[in-house]
Amino acid sequence: MLRSKLAGWGVLLVVVAFAECKVYDESMLLEAGFAGSPPPAARDYGVGWWSGADPATSCYSARRPSAADRPATTSDADIGALIFGIRTMRLGSRNLNGDLDPKAWQDIGFDLDGMCTNSTTCPTSGEPKVSCKPTSASIPADGSYCRDNNFGNLEYLISTTPDIQNRFALSDPSFNCSICKGAYNILFRITGYNGEPNDSSIRIDIYPSPGLDQLKPVNCSGDTWDTSACWTSDDRWEIQSTYVPSHTSADNTGDSTLYDPSAFVRDGYVVASLPANTLFWFPGDRGVALAFPLKLQGGIVTGKLVKDTNGQWSLEDGMIAGRLKATDAIEAFQMLGLCPGDALFAGAQLMANTNADVLSSGDTAPDATCDAISVGIAFTASAAKFGSLADVQPLVPCTGSADAGPGDSGSTDGGSTDGGANDAAADAHAD
Repeated sequence: MLRSKLAGWGVLLVVVAFAECKVYDESMLLEAGFAGSPPPAARDYGVGWWSGADPATSCYSARRPSAADRPATTSDADIGALIFGIRTMRLGSRNLNGDLDPKAWQDIGFDLDGMCTNSTTCPTSGEPKVSCKPTSASIPADGSYCRDNNFGNLEYLISTTPDIQNRFALSDPSFNCSICKGAYNILFRITGYNGEPNDSSIRIDIYPSPGLDQLKPVNCSGDTWDTSACWTSDDRWEIQSTYVPSHTSADNTGDSTLYDPSAFVRDGYVVASLPANTLFWFPGDRGVALAFPLKLQGGIVTGKLVKDTNGQWSLEDGMIAGRLKATDAIEAFQMLGLCPGDALFAGAQLMANTNADVLSSGDTAPDATCDAISVGIAFTASAAKFGSLADVQPLVPCTGSADAGPGDSGSTDGGSTDGGANDAAADAHAD
């Protein structure tokens, strides 16, 4: 049963990736005269102060923020550490009302490659502009405002395929309910923040969590659940031990091996870059849905810092975006025990290899074959607390037997023994 859930979640998330695009410059913004659709009234889900018109096409683009957007030197005040746990995520198949929607993915994510490819908000004539050569006959279309999010598009198709649904019950609700009950999470710690709308230098540490010590009594059998029973800011999350080399825990939890020491806040939005080869993974097997281990390239995390009337901070309008190499997606299936010989493995390979829409390097080279899949994942996060450190079974790709489970190698060729944390730290900011 566990292997079935793992394999199914892998099929859902093979298409996730992180990416980057050309540098933002306020001089590129146009006051009027946009081609296609005008700028959206609501600035969220990938559209914000970093967005603007492409001077070459006059189309409005949800360009991603970059280090060039860092504000000038600001106050050196420090309000102390802020710790957040992910509360909800939208992967692309459900709209804001929670309904299945074939266009939901189009409004999530960034313009990662600086090209507007067949976007409905940016009409073009002649051959579509692409950042790399598609691997199939059809050219993957961008979402609204040139967003690159092929994962979201494919996630909808998978979510509405009866054979897959009947076997694995894949859905955003099953994943979010698993987070609600505390089956797993990813925590963010912000330090060095001045508490103001602009801060030129903060640090963000990221901690994968295998969940709460005791799960919340939440029934995840349907699309809705009792949200009042979800985890609260008083609950303490276990932290995957290999990410904390100091071996300290709870209120004294040390720095993570997955971090950005040069993040910043501009107009209330935090912007953090992920190291090359970051393993972005929700560890643990106690949820309704099992998370797919993503080795990310050009990853970026953004979110709006909000302080309520009680002084409690949260992250709203969060976005995770970047690139996943097709080869890493296939290996990730094997890390979850979906081995060659499994009836789903050939389909997973085909899906990863034929749906690449960006270059893993982040370059724009129309004659080069696409080798990675773009993604935009929306999230919210709220105040959380660190708990004890916990060991997590290493992920090692299987190579032959379809009987191998998560962490079982099925081979003798080794693999990561730390969940990828040390690899990510070693490659920090190489991208």
